[in-house]
Amino acid sequence: MSSQRLALGCFILLLSSLGSTGSAQVGKDTKLWQWTAGATHHSAIVQINCNGGIGTGVVIQVNKDKPVRDGFEGYVLTAYHVVKEDKGDHKIGIQFRNGRKSKGCSIVQFDEQSDVAVLWAWIPSEVTPAKIATDSVEEGDLLEFCGLGGGSELQCCLRHFSAKASCTSGPQKIFADVSLLPGDSGGPVFNERKEVVGIISGGWFWWDGGVKAADGNALNATWPARAANLSPIRLMMSEVETAKSETGDTIIR
Repeated sequence: MSSQRLALGCFILLLSSLGSTGSAQVGKDTKLWQWTAGATHHSAIVQINCNGGIGTGVVIQVNKDKPVRDGFEGYVLTAYHVVKEDKGDHKIGIQFRNGRKSKGCSIVQFDEQSDVAVLWAWIPSEVTPAKIATDSVEEGDLLEFCGLGGGSELQCCLRHFSAKASCTSGPQKIFADVSLLPGDSGGPVFNERKEVVGIISGGWFWWDGGVKAADGNALNATWPARAANLSPIRLMMSEVETAKSETGDTIIR
């Protein structure tokens, strides 16, 4: 009988933990987003911290020829406005989904107009980078937006939802008729092949969508979703690779 009570207690504890986990995915209780299923490519998503601000990013390269401790040097993409307050002070921090952290990260390249930045960082060996796409987003493409908006929890409760690229999308920018929350900025946009095709920069108009943070406070959402398209991302990564080949080492701006 005692073992049955123990099993029942464990089951109740499991249910309660699942409930608290779900509530940490901000906006889950609304109908503003069509949520996608959790998948392995989400493991490359990170939290970016810079001068008290928090945003999202994604690991896109691990340099296996540059080992550091039990990891490697590598690169992370995020929105430039998430890290622009770092003036070469190396105060950018990155947290990975496994709970590990990288400090003293640096901006390697950035495009302020496209709102994209490439960061140099230490990457744990167990993190698999996301693949960058070869084809830019076009109108009607089915996309997945991922971020940590509203204080969603990195380790368990990412925001990941689907949307279609609208007719206003072009070579430099992606637009989609879906809302975003503060903190989604810098998050990756994936295509149907789970490849990074864009980086979230935000929206244009703020409105009250009835979204509440985990602490119960109301959050305004921004609409429509705006992200950098593939062209500026590939251009920046090409510049990073050129700089590496010329010097034989990582270039820190």
